Amino acid sequence: MVALTCSPQRVVLAAIATTALAVALAPAFVDRPVPSPVPVAAGSSCVDGVVPLNPYVVNCNLPARNSQIAGAAPDAGAIIACRHNLTCLSYYVNYPGTLVVPGYRP
Repeated sequence: MVALTCSPQRVVLAAIATTALAVALAPAFVDRPVPSPVPVAAGSSCVDGVVPLNPYVVNCNLPARNSQIAGAAPDAGAIIACRHNLTCLSYYVNYPGTLVVPGYRP
């Protein structure tokens, strides 16, 4: 019969490595409550999506907008709505309230 002999140093080192691995992986197995989505009221003034070329539509999924000042950085809704159209984004930044396509409201 073969007897397994291990030095005490190896046993301690293996225990430390196992403990470190368990501590590092523990957060992956912890159940965290998932926040429930905020329901949108039936008569709300926001749209569940983005309307192309109309950066003024309020999107329910994006953060609230601040007051717009000419020359200020565009918000996320304007960047997404004016994607691939620099004229749209330019009008949003430099001429607040002006649309590229006049009268284009959802």
